[in-house]
Amino acid sequence: MAATAKSVDASLWWDSFPSLLAELEDAPLSADLPPPLDTLSGSYNFEKLAVSAEAVCSSYHAKVQLLLIVIETLDLESVLQMVHDGTPLRQGTSVFSLTDIQEMDALVSSFSSLAMKEAGSLFLTWAVFLRLIASLPGNEHDNVLKDIDDAGYVRQAFGAASLEYFLEILLNDILKEFDGPVAGYRSVLRTFISAFIASYEINNQLEDSTLSLILEILCKIYRGEESLCMQFWDRGSFIDGPIRCLLCTVEGDFPFRTVELVRLLSSLCEGHWPAECVFNFLDKSVGISSFFENDETSQTVETHLPLQVPGIEGLLIPANTRGHVLRVIGGNTALVRWEYRQSGISVLLLHLAQRLYGECTEEINHILDLLNRIVSFNTGLCFALMNIRNTSYVQSTMTNAVTENNMWVVEVISSLIRHLYPCSSNAATICMGVNFLAKMIESSPSSVAVVALKADMFDVSSSRSSFDGECNGSSRSWLLSGRLAKMLFLDYEQNDYGCSLTVSVLEFTMKLVESGLENDTVLALLVFSLQHILVSHEFGKYKAKHLRWKVTVKVLELMRTCIMSISYFTKFGEVVWDLLLSDSSIHGMLFRVACTTAQALENLYVSRLFELSDIEGIQLAIRSALDILSIVLSRSMK
Repeated sequence: MAATAKSVDASLWWDSFPSLLAELEDAPLSADLPPPLDTLSGSYNFEKLAVSAEAVCSSYHAKVQLLLIVIETLDLESVLQMVHDGTPLRQGTSVFSLTDIQEMDALVSSFSSLAMKEAGSLFLTWAVFLRLIASLPGNEHDNVLKDIDDAGYVRQAFGAASLEYFLEILLNDILKEFDGPVAGYRSVLRTFISAFIASYEINNQLEDSTLSLILEILCKIYRGEESLCMQFWDRGSFIDGPIRCLLCTVEGDFPFRTVELVRLLSSLCEGHWPAECVFNFLDKSVGISSFFENDETSQTVETHLPLQVPGIEGLLIPANTRGHVLRVIGGNTALVRWEYRQSGISVLLLHLAQRLYGECTEEINHILDLLNRIVSFNTGLCFALMNIRNTSYVQSTMTNAVTENNMWVVEVISSLIRHLYPCSSNAATICMGVNFLAKMIESSPSSVAVVALKADMFDVSSSRSSFDGECNGSSRSWLLSGRLAKMLFLDYEQNDYGCSLTVSVLEFTMKLVESGLENDTVLALLVFSLQHILVSHEFGKYKAKHLRWKVTVKVLELMRTCIMSISYFTKFGEVVWDLLLSDSSIHGMLFRVACTTAQALENLYVSRLFELSDIEGIQLAIRSALDILSIVLSRSMK
């Protein structure tokens, strides 16, 4: 099941780099070796020649390339394999002998983290390599390794913020813009982080700020990389073994460290099979930990009465449940892992259910992100989520008890969206929630749509009088009074979270139309989409230009779905058809898009104001508009 990640191809670099790599790998290191990192500092520092912004960018890119090549040259993957198998250095696959290591150490020790920012990351990588080599059988008492101060390298590395530099590499978009050479840079960094965790027992330093930084780096490495996620969940992948141990350690604190666990799992669910693995891990493998006053020195404790889990009202540890002390927090307070399991998905939904009337928190955002990604990569898990059931003692604590257990997840998400104040700061949260419900409706249209609309998350049902008269301006009439419109315009202008609330609302409306459900809520959303979003979205001041055409394509897709579904409507098919035929603003929008000339499109390719993604969006919009006009004309002639 493991997928093979691409490695850094040194042959694609500058002419000097392959020769350097060959010398490091195949030849004994001698005094004649060229200083490999002198291109970053000293007399060979080519960065001094950088004047323009492009030159500075290229210089940074070259330095990162060289650092990644050096890291991969150490072949940490082979060393990890030797540690895993208990293979001595002489019998292993490592190309380096102890003499080579001694000579390389003399070279590494000559660098200064003050003169060269990258030196800190190199020091940390070298320290990890030394630590792994020293742990191999037969090297415990080797004098060569004893004479090398790997702890000193670690101190220098952390003093130079080496882990922060690795995170900077992952956050920098420049690496994503280059093909081939850095296609495997995440794989290289993954191997290094795994080796670092194995070398310095990070699992036992949960209160250290280093753990948070490590988790942040891991999230950036795995998110968006399906092949790496597949390797992670493949038990045969020894490289990911230390990281899997770290995940289990973080899970041991659940729900005490909810954000850390949820963020990591969200990054690890890229792809159909990884999403299923994440769901199964949460649903079947998660235990419960909580604080407990322990007056004894024993590592095993027992509850005499039901114990409330802090932060999750109604979640109780049953009486006479045994637990094991994980660590002492302070005084007599200890964090205890109980011999009692609950579905992790159920506990996360309880987190959401209890925050219906509170502010949107980081925890809510990450939980919704996880649920949304799970169903996006594996729609089959929608049915499994519907089967997540609440417990009787938790139901009794909820303000609105769920009437259908198999729709609990839908009601919780819908209620959460309804109670979030419609402002720009909550747009990303609402966007993820609406996306999630759209996926659920796609899997089970009739049942999910009814429950989602019953929650009235857009407050449409209380505003039906708005069709006939003016809105009363209350907070319960925000859809038709213009508050949703205002929120969508804020979404255009301030969107920096990767998804569009407008597109999510349109997708949700389209799924409702496809479900065949006809009521006032569906009609209100449909009319709002066709009369307001279609006409006014082109005038929004988009923070990201390509979102404008993404919205255009989606609203035209909704219009086409409505036209194709009119014959199946029994209640408001005539209303929709009259709207499409008689609204001149809709006609104007369609013709503005459809009448874009070929010459105008060609001119966009030479304009610096338009990216390729913008042009592709325009072409899709033109195609959709022409398709709609053709369908409308053909149906009107019948």
